[in-house]
Amino acid sequence: MEKIKDIDRGNLLTFTNTDNKYNIILCTSTNKTVSPHSYTFSLLDYNDIQKPTIETVKNLDFFGVGNMTKTNLYNYSDQDLINMWEYHPEIKPCLLGTYALIIWRKDFMKFRDNLEFIGNLDILINLDKNGNGGVNASSWDFLQKFFNGEIITAMNERNQEKFKLKAVIKSS
Repeated sequence: MEKIKDIDRGNLLTFTNTDNKYNIILCTSTNKTVSPHSYTFSLLDYNDIQKPTIETVKNLDFFGVGNMTKTNLYNYSDQDLINMWEYHPEIKPCLLGTYALIIWRKDFMKFRDNLEFIGNLDILINLDKNGNGGVNASSWDFLQKFFNGEIITAMNERNQEKFKLKAVIKSS
């Protein structure tokens, strides 16, 4: 397994939780210009003994909200909005946003050997900024345990729902 040196928006990372099942996080944004550097990830709903593939990931859901903002601050294209609302007509005219897992780079470097890069998706920008919540996930212990049974309860308590990942993949 190759060591992860840097992370970009759209990167998919997999790891095993305390039940030895694979989970996936998707990078929705990065802060590399001002120190301290950080990465923001979205939670995907994968929890399986099989290692995920990029094709598997495209059919997953992410946790987030679809009712926080109607303002297209990030200038999503008309085609991207049509795609979003095609998968989730119930949110129109609002935009999808993700629940954020914030991981500081200095902390990420301590446990990066436990994560594996599985691919990159061309996703819409600033999805985490359209969302309404997040948590500091800067420890390996937290990351493993959070995905181990606690995730559904935690997301329900925070009023986060599941949405199709395909709804936020950019249209070509």
